[in-house]
Amino acid sequence: MPNFKILIEYEGSKYSGWQSQINAISVQGQIEKAIYAFSGQKITIYGAGRTDAGVHALGQCANFTLENKTDLYQILHGINFHLSNDNIKIVNVEIVSNSFHARHNAHHKIYVYKILNRPVPSAIHFRHSLHVNKKLNIDLMNKAGEYLTGTHDFTSFRASGCQAKTPVKTLDKLVINKEHGDMITLEFQAKSFLYQQIRIMVGSLIEIGLEKQNLEWISILFEKKDRKLAGQTALAKGLFLKEVLY
Repeated sequence: MPNFKILIEYEGSKYSGWQSQINAISVQGQIEKAIYAFSGQKITIYGAGRTDAGVHALGQCANFTLENKTDLYQILHGINFHLSNDNIKIVNVEIVSNSFHARHNAHHKIYVYKILNRPVPSAIHFRHSLHVNKKLNIDLMNKAGEYLTGTHDFTSFRASGCQAKTPVKTLDKLVINKEHGDMITLEFQAKSFLYQQIRIMVGSLIEIGLEKQNLEWISILFEKKDRKLAGQTALAKGLFLKEVLY
């Protein structure tokens, strides 16, 4: 059977996250239902990452196999037809080798987090960014990002319920830029992340951007290994899975 790789975009506000769950609407579950409606085949799709409830994606990847289906145009538009009532779109479909696995073969993931930094919330971007009404010091936040980059024990940035075997992770890249207007974008790149690690790092960077904490605080958090000492977990709505690298 051919192995298909799909590129997926979704607005995560109304979903319980990527992973299929009993009595909850998930991104994975809705795509599997659409594939069944299109092909008559009950299959499991394998995603590159398990985004949490409310998190969005610009470039989630997944793979699955189908019998007697090879027309990529038909597959792309057939699945999207049955996703017409969902905030989910299949952007691309391609045939890949049978050994390809969207999660196992991924070597890095890139996430972005969006902060709207102005006194008044947005009527347009309120579902896709975190509103911070006090001025953030982006230079300080970028300097704090240098402390976070590299290989560390991220216990202080790890939510309860995390099932990772070790809290040691390598953050390869963290870049903070101001886009048009008052939108700030934080971009994170790593092979993998702990449960809610990015959102806790964002909450901590905001503390530094508001000058409530100094740069040395990051080193203290690494040393103390205590989640209660780090910043708040930033809301899911500002987080996007931007790209999966293979």
